[in-house]
Amino acid sequence: MSQLYFQCAARSAVGLVRNGNEDSALVGSQLIAVADGMGGHAGGEIASSVAINTLSEIAPTFTNKDVDSESASDLFLNSLHTIDGQIHAVTQDEPQLAGMGTTLTALFINTTEISLLHVGDSRAYRLRGNELVQLSADHT
Repeated sequence: MSQLYFQCAARSAVGLVRNGNEDSALVGSQLIAVADGMGGHAGGEIASSVAINTLSEIAPTFTNKDVDSESASDLFLNSLHTIDGQIHAVTQDEPQLAGMGTTLTALFINTTEISLLHVGDSRAYRLRGNELVQLSADHT
């Protein structure tokens, strides 16, 4: 079986409609992620930043061991619980941010498999040759 690899980059823009940017991203050698704070809610940019910063702190767990898809699934689930706890802690300290939230879409790659974590409507796609395939389903 041949080894997997991917190329990635992250870029974010405010766009023409909003005044602020609520996006955050993580680009690593084996873990990439994007989080988009929920628009229309206070603290969307904070929630996305908390999600990416927390995932970044957890990232060495993914790269420091031989992680298969089942282990990646467990790590992703634990990561979600940790991120949720961190966001909740922020809202406890700053009640005006209650209800803040974010999407989170992340990919972990080892030598033979890619694992996907997806919550929300920030989509994951695979581009192979000229074919673009949506890998995630929107949660609304």
